Amino acid sequence: MSSLLSALTKPSVTNEPPSETDLRRNDIAVLVTLLFALFLGWGIRNNAVGASRDVSLGEGLPSIAVPARWITGSSEDYVIEAVNARSASIFDAELRVQVRPLAADENLVSARAGLGARRAQELLRYRELAADPVTVNGTPGMLVTYAYVADPTRDQGALAPPVVVQAQDLLFVVNDQLIVVTVAADAVDWDEEADDFFVIYDSLNVEEVAGDLQVEQQLEQSVEPEEGE
Repeated sequence: MSSLLSALTKPSVTNEPPSETDLRRNDIAVLVTLLFALFLGWGIRNNAVGASRDVSLGEGLPSIAVPARWITGSSEDYVIEAVNARSASIFDAELRVQVRPLAADENLVSARAGLGARRAQELLRYRELAADPVTVNGTPGMLVTYAYVADPTRDQGALAPPVVVQAQDLLFVVNDQLIVVTVAADAVDWDEEADDFFVIYDSLNVEEVAGDLQVEQQLEQSVEPEEGE
């Protein structure tokens, strides 16, 4: 047995052992292959995360990108309803888009105030966290961030604890139509859902603008009906 092991382990009499240069070249080749595989996997992952489908909000209105992995539908109140069934929380991250005509005496600022009042009545422990002026495809908009408490399993009779939800309402006006884009997720998982939310906002070219005391006045004036309309 020892003679067999010796024969297997001793250097070959017909081949020279690899030189230091050969070993270094082989190590570099292995490293390059490993790095290529890592970058390939990273690219595949990013493509999967960023994959989306465009959904029209209606004639004369922009389209919005919905993450491809999300389940999409609609209802009487919302032109788009979508959920991420793969969310880690019992509260699935969601997207809702509402479109309605502006009232005769309504503008973006008053619409935002009215929506906030309804949210306070409808949502448990509603708390507004921020209200930031933005542009949406170059037009004035408002992005309102808030939190509330939801109990998504109560209707099914489950005993899971309530969930603190973080949400945002993006409000803007196109062709006298008020568009409200709402995204929401378990506050604990907000950062994990951020890539999908970015896909939605990026499709609308949402950009922050300077937030000073004159911004709301500018927003209000930008959507005031002209005389004679």
